[in-house]
Amino acid sequence: MQLFARNIGCLKNATKRVVALAIMVVITVSSVITVAAATCNAVVDYNGEKRTVQLYSDRTEDILAAANIKAGGNDIVVRSAQPAPSGEIRITVKSAVQTDVAADGKVKTVSLHYGDTVAQALSQADVTLGKNDVVTPRPTEKVTAGTDIQIKRKFSVSITADGQTKSALVSEGTVAQALAEGGVTLGSEDIVSAKKDAAVTEGMKIAVSRVTYKEVTATQAIAFENKNQASDSLYKGQRKIKEPGKSGSQSVVTRQKLVEGKVAASQVLSTTVLQEPVDQVTIVGTKKKPAGAAAINGDGTITDQNGNTIAYKRYVSGRCTGYTGGGRTSTGRAAAFGLVAVNPNIIPYGSKLYICSPNGKVVYGYAIAADTGGGVMDGRIVADLYFDSVGQCRSFGIRNMNIYVL
Repeated sequence: MQLFARNIGCLKNATKRVVALAIMVVITVSSVITVAAATCNAVVDYNGEKRTVQLYSDRTEDILAAANIKAGGNDIVVRSAQPAPSGEIRITVKSAVQTDVAADGKVKTVSLHYGDTVAQALSQADVTLGKNDVVTPRPTEKVTAGTDIQIKRKFSVSITADGQTKSALVSEGTVAQALAEGGVTLGSEDIVSAKKDAAVTEGMKIAVSRVTYKEVTATQAIAFENKNQASDSLYKGQRKIKEPGKSGSQSVVTRQKLVEGKVAASQVLSTTVLQEPVDQVTIVGTKKKPAGAAAINGDGTITDQNGNTIAYKRYVSGRCTGYTGGGRTSTGRAAAFGLVAVNPNIIPYGSKLYICSPNGKVVYGYAIAADTGGGVMDGRIVADLYFDSVGQCRSFGIRNMNIYVL
């Protein structure tokens, strides 16, 4: 009995131990389930890099801290409104970046975010691209920290040089740089239609005029000088060449400046006399002319009885007579002093004349060829001069006269 009682007691103790163990297992499993239920899974896209974290808090700032991400005030942080189908929280972080945009000689700093493109940076910097402009990096590339954007303008220009005109695509800069890019080498004195340091623009027309130099040797005449000698052998107003002048010659070396092959300026480098000129000596009359006389000058002119100088084309010298009596001349005009008879084959009708003796002492004066007659036609006389009276005709008689055709 005692043995049975001990066995019963042992069985009861074993049962108590099993129940206690079962209770402990339940408590442990419940704790594990509670811990699993409180754990939060999150995936953070940080500038394209996926970071997965697991923590007990679902707060955004805690998740970022767990992912070792410190978001700045200008960064973009976007959390999805609903968890992913797999249950994790999704957060996207785009860091703010600054980049410099260099264009048109200026640099502008703009603020962007990870994933933004060069084209967006240009838009924010208010930079408009021309069709030929070159952008580095390309507009489609994404901007990252430290990205510097360079815009090199390209212009289509027209260049005229060396007899040819061509179109060229050149980089922004000066006219001189554009010519160099266009394959035109400038000489130190070449002339450019625009200032060399001027900024090149779209559609600009640039012309280059080549400047060259050459030396030319030519023989030139040296004019003779006129020297006058006073003499009372001639009347005042009369001149006679005593010694004709003769031009000399000289060799002249000239440095010519040529612009596009045409002489624009010249400079005499040296002059060598080859032959000295001979002065012309002219006798100038000083003798006083008698009243009413004419002077025949030696230069194709006459000084009339009134002191007036007149030029003549030619003259006829010979015997002259006088006639009177009125009536009509051969040209139909009424006969009068100053209308003279001539051979119209020698002196045409209507010719204006001046008539005086070869020495100028006897002066008939100004006349018009208006009549003719037998004596002038058969050559016995060169002119028949009309006078107002028979007495004047007798006083004149027959004498040699010069008929000057004015």
